[in-house]
Amino acid sequence: MEFIKQHIMKQPELGQKILALRKQKGFTQEELVEKCNINVRTIQRIEAGDVSPRSYTIKAILEVLGFNYYEIFEETYISGKFDKILGINKDKIYKQLNSAIIFGIVYFVIGFVEIANEYYRVTENRFLLENTIYILVKLISICSFTFFIRGFVIVGNMYKNYFLEIITFMVLIINILFGICDIFSLFFLEELIAFSIAARILSFGVLSVLLGVGMIKLHKKLGNLPLVVGVLEIIAGIFLLFFLVELGVATIFPFQLLEIILLFKIIKVKS
Repeated sequence: MEFIKQHIMKQPELGQKILALRKQKGFTQEELVEKCNINVRTIQRIEAGDVSPRSYTIKAILEVLGFNYYEIFEETYISGKFDKILGINKDKIYKQLNSAIIFGIVYFVIGFVEIANEYYRVTENRFLLENTIYILVKLISICSFTFFIRGFVIVGNMYKNYFLEIITFMVLIINILFGICDIFSLFFLEELIAFSIAARILSFGVLSVLLGVGMIKLHKKLGNLPLVVGVLEIIAGIFLLFFLVELGVATIFPFQLLEIILLFKIIKVKS
């Protein structure tokens, strides 16, 4: 899949665009030449549409003019690719974000029960919960996590942060798959539970690091909170990758709580 599609303008549109941007900033050709070290004749020919400059020349000109090359000359991937799959309704964004907060709280609370049960299952080969209760807890966990993380797919869409959008979608899908695997392991795959847990730890270790990067990308628009969330997620992911599970879990709970607070902040900012 191509995330960014380049469509550099051709002449004479390119020259007309640079001319318009130069005049918008109040620069003469001579002033522009002096600041970006390009021959005045080159600038004249570019603006006249006589030559097609290389991308680094365009970047040098735009940098002097104070414009972002990618925002002006590249078409960003159109977000919202997962809307139909996840049932995201753009007319009910705030309602869905509020729902994500509620489901996030449910997932945060039930996570203590789920993790305690998995710990005993692995370390002592026994369950804290009966099979029926375990399945119910697991289903609630899967559903609440799905609708909680869907909120961040929406956030990625809102802020045109495709990296966050796709990583949260991947986290959502992988969590569903591992949750179903856990349920079926009660009846068919008990001997594979250790392998399943190891695979989950590594998968969520990688995804936590990537998700942290996606959160950090919200820093410029939402302040320090997404930066803190992102750093904690990266730290948790690194702990999981080195199988320092206790430290990873200890870090997971704080950043999950901060994620819920972040959704509150986004709703407040956007509304």
